[in-house]
Amino acid sequence: MPQDEFITRLFCMIDEVLGPVKKYPDESLYASEVVTLMVLFAIKGGRFRAFYRWIYYNHRALFPKLPDVTRVCRLFQAHQGYLERFLAEPTMLSIIDTYGIELIHPRREDYTDSQIGRKGISNGRWIVGVKAAFLINSRGEIIDWACGTANLADNAFRDVATDYGDETVVFTDNGFRKKGFDPANLRSCNHGEWNDRYLVERVLSWMTEVFSAKKIFHRTVDGIHMRIGAIAAAFNILLKMNDYKPSMTWFAL
Repeated sequence: MPQDEFITRLFCMIDEVLGPVKKYPDESLYASEVVTLMVLFAIKGGRFRAFYRWIYYNHRALFPKLPDVTRVCRLFQAHQGYLERFLAEPTMLSIIDTYGIELIHPRREDYTDSQIGRKGISNGRWIVGVKAAFLINSRGEIIDWACGTANLADNAFRDVATDYGDETVVFTDNGFRKKGFDPANLRSCNHGEWNDRYLVERVLSWMTEVFSAKKIFHRTVDGIHMRIGAIAAAFNILLKMNDYKPSMTWFAL
């Protein structure tokens, strides 16, 4: 699919979900255009200025009123709340797991007092960054997410699952266990049990391969939250765009 056609189709899907949103006189872009740019940034990956140059020199015709780079950054921060509209609905069974995101190299730890990330282990190696927990439904869509520093244990993100206690049963690995606190909707799976839970591993692998999310370059908490929210929205939109239907036996339960 040509890039211009893909961006146009993406914009139409986003605009259909957002519907009419008031545009203030001092704004040069509509909310649907800003969210489209955020989703494109999540898909493109890399640094924001490189993404801005790509849009400016290759697709300026699709965004004729594109403001300067710093103004687009502020628009991203102001409109990131709209990304929640693209999160999926819970199903009867769900899965939760965490994903480590590196912000800086471990050798650069504590170089500055404004450091956001902390040191933790991800995929068997040390990183300095954050950890995101993703709750996905039986269709592989992202229902909700949360973010914390990389030194947090997985069970620190249990609230993402327990918030949906009346709507879904959530399967987890043993890292989400917590002594003396056993919510009714959490099911810890030992090795070899409920192997269909590995759908979440496929989702997290796409985070790395498609969205290049293993390392990001944001230096503010709002920027990190915007990027993770845009990735979650982009993931769900791309699944719908491709009419993806995972073939897992337990989804029929």
